[in-house]
Amino acid sequence: MKKKILISSISIVLVCFISFLILSTHSVNAAGGEEKYVAAKSGINLRSGPDKSSKVITLIPFGSKVTIEKSEGNEIFLDERYGKWVNVKYDNKTGWVFSGFLCDFKPDTIIKPVADFYRDKYRKDEYFSKYKEYTHFKDSEVSIGTILDNYIVLGIPNTSSGTGDVVWRYDVKEKKFFEAFDIRDWYTTIYLFYLNDDKYPDLFVDHGCCSGTDIDILFGSEKGFITVDKESTACYGYSYLIEGSCKDMKFACDTYEGDFDGPENYPMMYFYNFNCEKKKFEYYAKSEIIRSEGIIKSIDWVNMSIVINDTSYKISDRYKFYNRTYSEKNIKSSKEELQKGKEISFDYVLIDGKKIFLGTRGN
Repeated sequence: MKKKILISSISIVLVCFISFLILSTHSVNAAGGEEKYVAAKSGINLRSGPDKSSKVITLIPFGSKVTIEKSEGNEIFLDERYGKWVNVKYDNKTGWVFSGFLCDFKPDTIIKPVADFYRDKYRKDEYFSKYKEYTHFKDSEVSIGTILDNYIVLGIPNTSSGTGDVVWRYDVKEKKFFEAFDIRDWYTTIYLFYLNDDKYPDLFVDHGCCSGTDIDILFGSEKGFITVDKESTACYGYSYLIEGSCKDMKFACDTYEGDFDGPENYPMMYFYNFNCEKKKFEYYAKSEIIRSEGIIKSIDWVNMSIVINDTSYKISDRYKFYNRTYSEKNIKSSKEELQKGKEISFDYVLIDGKKIFLGTRGN
């Protein structure tokens, strides 16, 4: 009798153990094997560990496919995005990336459906149908901007001299692209990021042209984008400087006082933030625009910063880029202009103790 009980107990233990192995294997397979694509235009660092201080193994280019093996910890807000640290495989290498810079679709697959959509739309439009540049533009004239949480900012031909921005969304369930926001306007630039803390991407729409700028702020929601503020200013454009979300969102307004006629007569740049609770712009600070000269020591295109050996003050320091919404075209032209070891004349401002690089000036 005892022998039968012992055999029965062993059988139960074996069954439980085998069931555990099967369930464990199933759990690993369920967590792993998911394919994603790099959404960051400048690429994303593959790191040896799940944090930004870990060693960089390689730079994974924009649009590359990665396979997720497992994730680490809870969702966090990092570098202007929500996500987790995930362990991925890429090109026979394994490492960690932040999932906020991944998307569920191969980016270049959106180009043709968007081009077809607007060519057809323009042909049916009384205004646009008159112009060949709107109804017969090439697929290659559609450009991809920011990708955030399967929302995509795209530049499409809608003026005789350039493009305007629209926003599309990739539906994971239907595996299709849909127009999320369209505005027929000249020189419209759209910035896509999180203004408030509800985890829906928000829009900052700049209708920048001529003597002033109209600004629209739209909050993302489950039902789409909702306009919450319209700001008409005397600015010649805004450019955002992100230090966080909601109350910490800062904007630079290109309105100046003074000029560069004298060595001590520097212009001022004004900064605003957008108060997401009050849903309005508020004055934040102003800074003198400082002109200097120096030699470029290094550039970090992923984190958008540059180290310059300032010959005026005889120190080397790191500067953040003024406009962080760099398109592929802007990054390419900037890389051609900003080369390591090159001597430049440049402007910068000082905000909260941080130096912000505005750009170069002709030598």
